[in-house]
Amino acid sequence: MTRTSAEAPSPVSPAPLTAARVPALAAGAMLLGSGGGGEVATGALLLSRELAGAPVPLLPAAAQAPDTLVVHTGLVGAPDVLAERLADPDDFAHAVRTAAEVAGGPAGAVGVIEIGGLNAVVAAVAAARLGLPLVDGDLMGRAFPRIDQTVAAVAGVDPAPLVLVGPGGNTVVVRECSRRLAERLLRANVLALGGAAALAVHPLPAARLAAIGVRGSVSACLGLGDRLLTARDAGGTPESLADALGAELLAAGRVEEIVPRQDLTPGWATLTDGRTGAVVRVDLLDEYLAVTVDGVTRAAAPQIIAAVDPSGRRPLRADQLRTGGNLILLRLPPLHTWPSGAEPLVGPLAFGLDLPSPTGPASSAGPALPAGPALPSGVSSPRAPS
Repeated sequence: MTRTSAEAPSPVSPAPLTAARVPALAAGAMLLGSGGGGEVATGALLLSRELAGAPVPLLPAAAQAPDTLVVHTGLVGAPDVLAERLADPDDFAHAVRTAAEVAGGPAGAVGVIEIGGLNAVVAAVAAARLGLPLVDGDLMGRAFPRIDQTVAAVAGVDPAPLVLVGPGGNTVVVRECSRRLAERLLRANVLALGGAAALAVHPLPAARLAAIGVRGSVSACLGLGDRLLTARDAGGTPESLADALGAELLAAGRVEEIVPRQDLTPGWATLTDGRTGAVVRVDLLDEYLAVTVDGVTRAAAPQIIAAVDPSGRRPLRADQLRTGGNLILLRLPPLHTWPSGAEPLVGPLAFGLDLPSPTGPASSAGPALPAGPALPSGVSSPRAPS
């Protein structure tokens, strides 16, 4: 569940998204991917090219006319396919237009499905290609691997019409589908389209989105990216990086062992905290699911867990962890608060982990992540598993 109306920020429109801001958007999206969300760099290059002509307006849902139709878009597919074949921007535009037409369109704005990983960038590519505003918000507040792990699903909203556009413009339109079947339909059709496709889903009136969506997450992503890039240039200790990001430092040390995932059964990595000598376990699938320190759970989904390479201050995906590598493990402040009833959908049990609730400083929800000051102008999920 998103913030209540009493907690919601006033719908003041942020500065437009320009090519100069793409590095910050990409850096923030890598952190908010919580180890997943796909490879961001290629999408960031594509977005920089799309924004070279004109910036994209960034508007809160509440700042738009109540009946404005917002269509959420992203890229869905197996990680290895996505790494080799990024969809054409025209595919996203076609998916959005088609979903809007089925919903009674036209589309008045583009929404972000997940603010973590590649799809934070892809939605902006679609908005630029369509000449539409991008909504300052999303449906997950981080990255998750399934299309039903959204605030819209928690609010009881079905995702249809759902549109997939594959290579060559091959298009699949699902006019009606329940939340329960959406993921299975998505995977089957993506496979038929070659393993990756542009996705449009959840066409919602702006008033409805303002009530249920995660608010201000694009601005928060940009602010987080700004702080990471500044910290990268400044260097310093793991503690200083955590302070710069407003995060909780969970551990910093060397990876001793990696046990790979088995299909949908989580794997894990273990490391020794170089500061305390503690034994740390990180459970993972596409994303980081939980961090346990000396047998005590310190962070767990839906909390946002990030792993950062201490030498280059570069966020690492779960599939980039290597034995012998060094990590800084962080718990980032949440972008919103999930209700207790969402635990089976987005908590450890949703990924097959039976863990006690996190304890210690990292267990508190903490304040929502601030957007931070803007710099002067001058960068799965809906992902099927591999």
